[in-house]
Amino acid sequence: MKNLNVGVIGNGFVGEAQAFAFSPITNIKIYDIDPHRRNSTLNEVHNCDIVFICVPTPMKSNGKQDLSYITDAFKKANSKPIYIIKSTVLPGTTKKLCEANPKIKIIFSPEFLTERTAKIDMLTQSRIVLGGKRKFTDKVSILYNLRFKNKNIIKTDSVTAELIKYMNNTFFATKVSIMNEFKLISDKIGADWDDALNGFASDGRVGDSHLNVPGHDGRLGYGGTCFPKDVNAFLNFAREYGINLNSIEGGWKTNLLVRPEKDWEKQIGRAVSKEKKN
Repeated sequence: MKNLNVGVIGNGFVGEAQAFAFSPITNIKIYDIDPHRRNSTLNEVHNCDIVFICVPTPMKSNGKQDLSYITDAFKKANSKPIYIIKSTVLPGTTKKLCEANPKIKIIFSPEFLTERTAKIDMLTQSRIVLGGKRKFTDKVSILYNLRFKNKNIIKTDSVTAELIKYMNNTFFATKVSIMNEFKLISDKIGADWDDALNGFASDGRVGDSHLNVPGHDGRLGYGGTCFPKDVNAFLNFAREYGINLNSIEGGWKTNLLVRPEKDWEKQIGRAVSKEKKN
């Protein structure tokens, strides 16, 4: 498929992983606001056959999601490519974009990457979720099947695909908080934490991710550019429907307790909107 042109808008760790994964079989054109991180103009990218949207969706000062980078990415969109949103967006966002741009082909496909191992994660992902109109997801699945043979491809609507992403991120964030609470108890009562963790994690139902306290960054709780903004966006989203996500909110409160430095607030434009001050 070397005659297929694939564009990437936003060359952070998500966009870079898409370019890395598909470069062996397609022509990759990348646009980023940083001139040192692009190889094409924005117009050239919009004229590709498939375009990945990989821009930040930070949280505003009220915790709600900032979609300004997403809307900017679609300002020059045209009817030629299929646009695949990889950015984390709340359920219903892709549907609204399709309604506002009826001539533009848009689907949503969540990424399940860790920033420090994004390229490896991209190549070894357990499943690929494609959400949108079937005629578009069928076409995109051809590309994925060629690059990732025998992968589990889940085709669904965009709202469901968006929900899947938030289910993952909020579950793992809450899992981190629970493990931190377990560690607090362990320290208080003088238990052997390593033995406790080993005995707990030996139950296969627990899973082997997001268990370590401190985490890979040597800190308690969760920070970075994903979990804090996604948890807050989803909590606010649920409240709009009259639903209180008590477990997820409790996990967030625990995170604020064990990680008072709030390192995510330093990630201006990625984790928090530029409007938010430190």
